[in-house]
Amino acid sequence: MLGKQNIDNFKSETLHFPNVNSLMKISLGLILFTMLSTVLVYAETISDTTSVQITENAYLQNTSQYFDISLFSTSTGMSIKIINNDIVSHKLISGTSNSNTESTINYDNFLICDFIETDAATYSTNNSDDNLCDFNKDNRIISDIIPPGESTSILISDVGTYRIIDPDYPWMEFVIYSFSDSESSNVNSGFLTSDKIPEQISTSESITTATPSIETISVNVDGMPFDIQYNAVGLNVYQLESDTDSMSLIFYVDVTDSIGKLDVTFDRMFFDSIYDGEDDLFFVLVDGDETISQEIETTSQSRSLTIEVPSGTEELEIIGSEFGISKELPSISETPVIETPVIETPVIETPSTNECGPGTILENDVCVLDQRCGPGTILENDVCVLDSTPSKSPSSGNGRELIMGVTFAFVIAGVIGIIFALISKANRNKH
Repeated sequence: MLGKQNIDNFKSETLHFPNVNSLMKISLGLILFTMLSTVLVYAETISDTTSVQITENAYLQNTSQYFDISLFSTSTGMSIKIINNDIVSHKLISGTSNSNTESTINYDNFLICDFIETDAATYSTNNSDDNLCDFNKDNRIISDIIPPGESTSILISDVGTYRIIDPDYPWMEFVIYSFSDSESSNVNSGFLTSDKIPEQISTSESITTATPSIETISVNVDGMPFDIQYNAVGLNVYQLESDTDSMSLIFYVDVTDSIGKLDVTFDRMFFDSIYDGEDDLFFVLVDGDETISQEIETTSQSRSLTIEVPSGTEELEIIGSEFGISKELPSISETPVIETPVIETPVIETPSTNECGPGTILENDVCVLDQRCGPGTILENDVCVLDSTPSKSPSSGNGRELIMGVTFAFVIAGVIGIIFALISKANRNKH
């Protein structure tokens, strides 16, 4: 009996292998899953593209906006699609500008220099006094010619700043800040990840033993003064300027330590960085080079940054996207124009006081004969009527003329009769 139970248990533990149909179904499912995953990954990759549009009439220097986006950040490996909405063709190149020529720039003789490896084309080299170039090409981006209505794509392959212009229309310029994928989250830097400050700063770390005092400095934006609060450690801020063209604030500083630190808070109503309706990074440059910065506090009313400033720095520039004053002041084109109504003075014709007698009219203040009606008629109340003026009777004159005519006829007839009588008498004498 025990042997029988063991045999039954052994039978119940027999392995069941899937048949051929089950294996085919599993294989087809894996193939479909692989294809679907590939499509999803590919779709995510091709959608990871930013487009920049060249605006209409961007080739004209007095156009208010040359690109719909003039300043933005991206990560390496991204493709930027350039769409030409202008009426002329364009070509784009990348490089660096010579900031020493910014105040005296003249686009009529704008000088673009080719990249030379032996010159070590860095930003500081481009800003040297002996550099006569307004723009130095770096050969990272040279696009094809983009006809009107067409587009092209440029690849961002390096970390750093891309300053891009059209060599034929050099006032057309936009800037791209490129970061690696790990850098683009919330740290604005051109350094390696290992050289950065931690992405998250706790409250205890942000509070130093000697708490710096809050200072205030004023800046004018389009003639209107604003106050900005900041904390400075290891540096002094002695001047602040605004640049509404690049939407930036420029701090002129004197760094007293090996590395200074500046904490600054911006009221959103005054200065902000927004892209596509969402908060975007502020870009921070020290003497033209990117530096370490981090946003430490963000509220609906303000945004606070902490910035490391290396020794020797003279100029610290913070680039945003808008000044609040530009949203509050209406543009000239939006100001309503009130037209003053023109009141026309009616012309009152003064009737002439000169009057002429019957049969005459007034022309140029002179009475002349009225030629508008025929003989024996005169004009009365603008109507031709018979002339009722009494005239001499022609009967007496006509009778005298009749008597004279008859008498003259008898005289002529008597003369003719005498002549015929003489002729007849002469004929009888001959016979």
